[in-house]
Amino acid sequence: MTSEVRGEGLATYLAAWQRGGESRRAVVAALSRERWEAWGPGLLAQGREGRRLAAAVLGEWDGEPELALAQLRGLAGDPDRRTRELAAQAAGAWLARAFADTYPILGMWRGDPQPWVRRAVPLAVAAGARPEHLEWADPLLRLLEPLLSDRAPEVKTTLGPRVLARHLSSLYPEDTFEQLAYWSTSYDEQVLWHVAWALSGPAAARRARRALILLRKLALDERRYVRGAVASAVRQLGRLAPDPVLAELKAWLGDERRAPVARAALRGL
Repeated sequence: MTSEVRGEGLATYLAAWQRGGESRRAVVAALSRERWEAWGPGLLAQGREGRRLAAAVLGEWDGEPELALAQLRGLAGDPDRRTRELAAQAAGAWLARAFADTYPILGMWRGDPQPWVRRAVPLAVAAGARPEHLEWADPLLRLLEPLLSDRAPEVKTTLGPRVLARHLSSLYPEDTFEQLAYWSTSYDEQVLWHVAWALSGPAAARRARRALILLRKLALDERRYVRGAVASAVRQLGRLAPDPVLAELKAWLGDERRAPVARAALRGL
């Protein structure tokens, strides 16, 4: 089949990918069984749709993880948003099926000068985490820890409000909360920003009283950046669990140090 991939055959696969639906899935499945040399360089030269297809195939590719992830690192920093998303999802697929090989490579991505590549790390963690692998919780949280102080907007808006709040807190609630409690002892305002936002999702709402213990502590921070995050997180949490949050905010209104945060949170409820 390799000879069919090259040249005009590759254009046929690309056309099928662009049709979408079942045709798209069949193309990814077919190319994932082929050698990288047969389709990879050709697709990367085919513009935006070619790069998108290459990222999708690499997520299912039956080849070497080092080669796949080397290509995905470049695609994770692609100018095209959809290509970046597909690359991050593909890295997550590798994490799920080859955890030991993929984990250290994603660790290297954290130091990439491109914020989009660094952003791909939490996205890959979200895509690759599995609730049946409870033993992954601690290493995945440690993988994310160095990114907590990353001030790049691309990274910070993904890590706390999205990956920690909505994915890891749901898949590994106990481990994640324990780690958030530990991170809440940091003085780094960006770390505390993430802790606050991580307590704003559905998993925190199911354990709202426990989440409010940490938010109560964070509300005492005098820095505007942290207090703004706490107010926003409490507001979001209040929409999901109004009764315990409103009771907590009522108590904060009687506390001179927490009252400004409470008033800011209540403005959106």
